[in-house]
Amino acid sequence: MENIKSFKRRKKLSPSSIKRKRIFDAIWSNALVFLLVLIWMIPIFWIIASSFSADKGYSSPTFFPTSYTLNNYKTLFTETEFPTWLLNTFIIALCNTVLITFFTLVTAYCLSRFRFNSRKFMINVSLILGMFPGFMPMVAVDFILNMLNLINSYWALLVYYVCGAGLGFFVSKGYFDTIPKDIDEAARLDGANQFATFLRIFLPLAKPILIYTALMAFMAYWADYILASLILTDDSAKTVAVGLYSWMDPTKINTYFGKFAAGSCIVAIPIVGLYISLQKCFIAGISSGAVKG
Repeated sequence: MENIKSFKRRKKLSPSSIKRKRIFDAIWSNALVFLLVLIWMIPIFWIIASSFSADKGYSSPTFFPTSYTLNNYKTLFTETEFPTWLLNTFIIALCNTVLITFFTLVTAYCLSRFRFNSRKFMINVSLILGMFPGFMPMVAVDFILNMLNLINSYWALLVYYVCGAGLGFFVSKGYFDTIPKDIDEAARLDGANQFATFLRIFLPLAKPILIYTALMAFMAYWADYILASLILTDDSAKTVAVGLYSWMDPTKINTYFGKFAAGSCIVAIPIVGLYISLQKCFIAGISSGAVKG
């Protein structure tokens, strides 16, 4: 009855009233989004402005610096170990992106196309394990790596990251579930084995989810701090996140804050550039992977 009454009330509205209501809804919703974006952008504007600040320290009485300079960017590359940290981060993130993307997609393909006895059990266990925070086993991992003398080793980071790659298969599996199984049968009739089917047929068809998985892996490990701070302790072995955060020490912050702000802006450039250039595939991967679980 309530639905019928509401329908009758809406039916009495004139076309002009409906148009005014739509315009009002569009105005307030866009105004709300604009306000939220503005609030979220305030810290970003501040850190960008601080990267060009000639003032020492971060306790400036004004929001914007009183004078500007490019010296923070210059000294960042000439007087600190930031270039080494940036190179370390790029190598680790790139290796992890390749390996994690491969293992994630292979896991998703197997769980999507194969049927075996423990399949549902594995999916349920993966779902439960994914509910635990990633930093939960960090102390145990640090203890084990100390025993194995793997501190300050990039291999330790690589093994830890890759070992958990298979748990992120859910979105990729959802995408593979939308691909018709007739393609598998046609490939088998042509003599292709499962690996050839995955490599030559599924990967070209799964370009959006491939880009989505790779981009998410790169973003996660480009800015990872918690595990990297436990394993990488030498200055020459640090990643950007660990190195920049070390400047936030109370004894260093007034000296390094301008360089910290400049380094933060530089670190953000690859992520922002990748996201903007691959935005269409990124959104397509999420939406297609969410259709079927």
